[in-house]
Amino acid sequence: MVNGHSYKDRKSPNTNLAVLCSLNFREPFDKPIAYAKKVGEMTNMLGAGHILVQRFGDVLEGKRTWPKELSRSNVVPTLTDAEAGDITAAMPMRPMVEIIEFIKAVDEVVPGFAAEETLLYAPELKFYSNRVKMDERFETNVARLHCLGDSSGWTRGLMMASVMGLLMGERLADEN
Repeated sequence: MVNGHSYKDRKSPNTNLAVLCSLNFREPFDKPIAYAKKVGEMTNMLGAGHILVQRFGDVLEGKRTWPKELSRSNVVPTLTDAEAGDITAAMPMRPMVEIIEFIKAVDEVVPGFAAEETLLYAPELKFYSNRVKMDERFETNVARLHCLGDSSGWTRGLMMASVMGLLMGERLADEN
């Protein structure tokens, strides 16, 4: 789903996170980036070029969110130009089911997370590079060239990229 921005001097009562689902395609399909772009195109088409927003309760009921309903919600969208609509009309079933199951699972730990008025935004699409071949010391086939973080194709976010940086830093410290 769409991830937001953090502003130093703008505060919101809302909390934001991204829910990402990885799709691993098999032969004969070999165009995952084109596939993701089509999902983005369909979602943007339904939102008339804007990000779509839909209440979680409406997703579960199988209905779109209407602007009038959204305006009466207790959760006020922080993305003001998002278009109320139906994310499920464009999002493929497998990732949508995974997103719903994730939200329900988090609700077990954080009651209220799966509230009917929780807002979902779409699309957020991530395109990852191929994995660079390297050894356990992050060394590539080019002498003294190491590859870390998202550019290596081995991480999918700040946490794992940070871990790679920490491991490499420890290795360099040990060598000196």
